[in-house]
Amino acid sequence: MVCQRYWPEHFQITEICEELVRRKHEVTALVGIPNYPMGVIPEEYLYGRNREQSRNGVRIVRVEEVPRKPSVIGLARNYWSYMSKASSKIVKIKESYDVIFTYQLSPVLMSAPAMRAKKLLGTPVLLYCADIWPDAVRAMLPDSLRFLMPVIRRVSTRIYQDSDMIATNSRAYIDCFEQIHGIERSRCRYVPQYADDAYLDMDLSAEPSDKTKFMVMGNIGKLQYLQVLMEAVDLLKDRGDFELHVVGTGSAIGYCEDFVTSHGLEGCVVFHGRHPVKEMPRFYRMADACVLTLHVPGAPWISSTLPSRLQGYMAAGKPVLAAIDGSAAEVIAESGCGASVSGTDSAGLAALMEDFMDNREKYAGCGKSGRAYFRENFMRDRYMDDIESLLIETAKGR
Repeated sequence: MVCQRYWPEHFQITEICEELVRRKHEVTALVGIPNYPMGVIPEEYLYGRNREQSRNGVRIVRVEEVPRKPSVIGLARNYWSYMSKASSKIVKIKESYDVIFTYQLSPVLMSAPAMRAKKLLGTPVLLYCADIWPDAVRAMLPDSLRFLMPVIRRVSTRIYQDSDMIATNSRAYIDCFEQIHGIERSRCRYVPQYADDAYLDMDLSAEPSDKTKFMVMGNIGKLQYLQVLMEAVDLLKDRGDFELHVVGTGSAIGYCEDFVTSHGLEGCVVFHGRHPVKEMPRFYRMADACVLTLHVPGAPWISSTLPSRLQGYMAAGKPVLAAIDGSAAEVIAESGCGASVSGTDSAGLAALMEDFMDNREKYAGCGKSGRAYFRENFMRDRYMDDIESLLIETAKGR
């Protein structure tokens, strides 16, 4: 398994590798040095310590990387260092493997060592794409560096095309692989990521209130495009019978706070800041419905992804009102967990929120439907069955 991020950093790939071991597979993880997200390396990994470890049956091989820094150059150095060191490490591998599994977050460069291993060892590669490139980098790249996009696109295309099979967490990404990267749809599979099911059996019914309470939870960043929600609240502010609660923080929280102040929305919007996961049930019990937004101008494939917070809302049994496109809109419609409008339609989102307030009976079954869909599609066992089957299928091409 090739991925820059791994335990003790908090990413699903750690659980995936350990579950594969429980299913009687032998797994070696070629990963980097822990430093996500703040660029701080834990003391036990300084000075070359713990470069080979074993945890829950997984053999962990770590290569050096330059710690992350909060700038484009700082991140680029981090990305490049893992790719180059892991590619060099591949040359020294003597073992024989049936299949290479690369779990691709950002950047796509973290999967380049897997493609080198394929060429050197003759071993087929299954790539799991959790973050589509080049759209993912375009959303972060300043205008002054947009001239790099053609190069980034070519690199992304080469890595994706070198994969024997690709699995991804968004149906829209399969369209991107076909239309942008020239990959046959027959080589692609839709395997949505699993989500924490801790909320499924909790009673998170909304507490009685004289106001309808809408809830946004998680990262409040640029990709979440909270401006469409702020504009929707502004359109409804004269009603006085609702509140929007924002739980979390991020790069766009300052914009949201300024919007609330400049538009006189202090009586409509409540900011709670960041809270630990164990406190989330308390906030869910405050919520009559949860709101989901996502849009990245100029990056249609990222705008069409399936954000993990939708799965959290569904597991909690909350109706979902969304301004979003692509896979998330499809899931909302298929599951019956709520309703959605286009990712930039603030008036449409305001209309959804108003309809929810005035016609609560229409949404009475949304929470139950969302939980049923979650159990069918977003449980870990379902995900692991699909990944294991794809690994075996890919290995047969050796």
